[in-house]
Amino acid sequence: MGLRHAAVICRLARPAALAALLAVFVPMPGRASDRFIDYLYVDANEGGSSGGHAGLRVGDDVFHFEYRRPGILVLRRETFDEFRHQYTGLENRTIEASRIPVSEETFRLVRERFRRRHIVQRRQLEVLDRLRADRRILEEMLQGGVGLDGAGFFFGEGRAADPTLLALRQRVLDTYGANFIMERVEALRRRLAALEPQGAPEHTREVSVDETPAPVYGFPQRYRDTLTALAALAVLATARPMLPEAALTAAGTELRLSEAEALMLPELSDTLAASLVRLLDSHRPDWGFPLLLGMARLAALERTRESGHWVFLDAFPLDAEVIERARVAGNPEVVTAMLRDARAELDVVRVRLASRLRGDGIFGEREFVDLEDAGNRVAEIRRALDEGRDLRVPRHLLLPARRGLRPAVLAPSSAALAASLAAVREREEAYGRVLERLYQYHLVTRNCVSEIFRELDFALIGDHVEVDGSLSFIPAFSAPTVNERYGVSEVFRILSHRRAGLARLYGAENPLRAYLRESNTITSTLYRRNSRDSTFLFFTDDLVVARPVFGAMNLITGVVTSVVGLVTAPFDRGRILRAGARGVVFSLPELFFQNIRKGSFEYVGRTTDEAEVR
Repeated sequence: MGLRHAAVICRLARPAALAALLAVFVPMPGRASDRFIDYLYVDANEGGSSGGHAGLRVGDDVFHFEYRRPGILVLRRETFDEFRHQYTGLENRTIEASRIPVSEETFRLVRERFRRRHIVQRRQLEVLDRLRADRRILEEMLQGGVGLDGAGFFFGEGRAADPTLLALRQRVLDTYGANFIMERVEALRRRLAALEPQGAPEHTREVSVDETPAPVYGFPQRYRDTLTALAALAVLATARPMLPEAALTAAGTELRLSEAEALMLPELSDTLAASLVRLLDSHRPDWGFPLLLGMARLAALERTRESGHWVFLDAFPLDAEVIERARVAGNPEVVTAMLRDARAELDVVRVRLASRLRGDGIFGEREFVDLEDAGNRVAEIRRALDEGRDLRVPRHLLLPARRGLRPAVLAPSSAALAASLAAVREREEAYGRVLERLYQYHLVTRNCVSEIFRELDFALIGDHVEVDGSLSFIPAFSAPTVNERYGVSEVFRILSHRRAGLARLYGAENPLRAYLRESNTITSTLYRRNSRDSTFLFFTDDLVVARPVFGAMNLITGVVTSVVGLVTAPFDRGRILRAGARGVVFSLPELFFQNIRKGSFEYVGRTTDEAEVR
């Protein structure tokens, strides 16, 4: 870190740089500052950070670098509560925080440097995603069809018209004229016919960590957006009804409309319809998907009115993690806690949406998205409990975007598309190689620790000094380095979810009895094994002397599970075998007094406040 850098400069005999660094890093006498930066060391656990992890807390932001395929380091920015919930909660890791007091100017410099780096890299990754999307669109066009977001919300032709969308269509015609939809369709078809493939824009020159790239909007995306707009107008013109499976609701009291909400619903639908009418006069090129999404929401609101229960578009991704129905039935207290927390969040956003409706005719998009998100969580959990079905894990929900395949119409020739596809592939690969060189991961020289130190160096003195003969690149060794050399005023730990639960149990009952019960995965009341964890019997993170003995038992457990997994592999696709093999791997360090595995949790409520030990 910056103070770590001061020690490095001392070893390299650069007193001028040291003086400049200390001048901005250390609060001046008489100028008291309550600003601080926390260096966060996260314990190891099996999974993505089996060697530990590191982050930097600057105010409410936590910046940390994560490995992403095909081998780059990506800077993430999230709130401290989100970071804490992920690592101490779901991943069951203890965080050691080293608090470093800094001046106001240093705080500003560091925050701006990390925020800038985050924005630049995010934009660069968006360019790469756009190039990948271009390639996929061209591949689909060559196959004769294009996947359009939002096109999968509605039935095809030949269905009875939806009265809600009939009313919306009439509102559009009253506003823009009787021939508006037809004229708009013709204009879009002319635009589609005029589109010609061209080479993808050049983005591989002068790419750096400090400069944001130009946006990408080439032929494939123009074609897809124009085709999406045509699909949206087709739905509007024929008032096609929404597919039943595109929406999500549940019985029970959680989603039942209150009297106030029933009275509010007409205004909510009216403001949404008014926003869709305005959208049709928009100059943005990608208005087709928002129109499809808005019409589907309008249909869902009508179903809400008819049923007396909130109905939401299904926002779960196709690859959502699933808790099997047997585990749902076997963990009723966990699922009930999930429902309780989701219901509390839903209650908050329902009040927020009601307060947003002020009679100004503006649809509260942000408030409705929050309602949709919370409603999806409640509906999914309630259905799993009531109907005994699998439970899609309610995190990382997306904006509802049910894709549908539409024929590629008025497309260029296959030869032209193939030539454009070859050019886009070349650009995608070239840009990917540039980003790999710029952000390449290396276990020793470029990892989550080294990049934090590197960015601090540039924030404070505009340069970077390499560390020689140091093990600070290892997260576990970086924390002691910070604590010993860099003006740390305080060190405290934020206990993992299980360790915090143990601390509470030790204070509430006989400690020995609590330890014996909680020391293993069979009788523990704090931990229930989930599919992400390897097979093991004893926890070894909270003891040292007996760790090899417990590790040997875990090793035997892993071996036995692997043998069983060989027999069951044809039936469970090797799930038990993989869990047993990982159990063997993560038991081996325990034989030598080292611990990596700690178990993880499928769900931890965000209201759970893990203990801080100072």
